Amino acid sequence: MGTVTYAVRDREGTIHAEPSRKAAQRSTKAYGGLIVRNKDGGEWKPWKPRRVFLWVFLVIQAAFIAWIITGASTGGGINASVVAQCHTQAAGMNMTQAQCVSCLGGASKAGTAVGVGLIVVLWVVVDFLVGLTYGIYRLVRR
Repeated sequence: MGTVTYAVRDREGTIHAEPSRKAAQRSTKAYGGLIVRNKDGGEWKPWKPRRVFLWVFLVIQAAFIAWIITGASTGGGINASVVAQCHTQAAGMNMTQAQCVSCLGGASKAGTAVGVGLIVVLWVVVDFLVGLTYGIYRLVRR
């Protein structure tokens, strides 16, 4: 890997070399310009900071959205096992079979709502921890 040098290009186009990227960032206030860099003595090109945190944050959000969508869509339905259970036990619960299916189907919907609620709580906790970690990281790099 070659050597990379950083500088600040002021408004008039003059390039002021700096010993490091951090020094170039500090000098932008003095010169009011753009941070540029060159590799192995080539031409000066604008330097853009990497936005890794933004993409990590967006991937986390997409994963939680996908998890909520799949969790909400897979639960809460009345399946054959509920109907079979009600067929055999409805008389013992003093209900008709339709009442039993309605009752157990509602219970499965409530379970789905609780599960989605837990995913949302976990989502908020993870976002808070990621934001806190990023804030501490930014304070250390100052």
